[in-house]
Amino acid sequence: MQKILLKDEALPLIKSGMAIKEKILATKAESYLNRLKAFEKKHKMKSREFMLKFKSGKLGDASEWFDWLFVYEAYQKIIEQKKILKNLAL
Repeated sequence: MQKILLKDEALPLIKSGMAIKEKILATKAESYLNRLKAFEKKHKMKSREFMLKFKSGKLGDASEWFDWLFVYEAYQKIIEQKKILKNLAL
């Protein structure tokens, strides 16, 4: 693990920035999750199933599939960022 040296006066600023980022990520995650659930309900399949079918070419190239793909990938990226942020130790 890489360590970063901070001056004592910088620590509160870093922590508050991290807290703000956590709130932003939580809000975005909730929004994307709601959108994923809407796609799943509409098409009667889970997002993982959609991804398998889409990547195998079974669904075609309708714009809605690309919208679902974007939302799924954005949600996954946010979850990764939340894990990284959670594992930071200050």
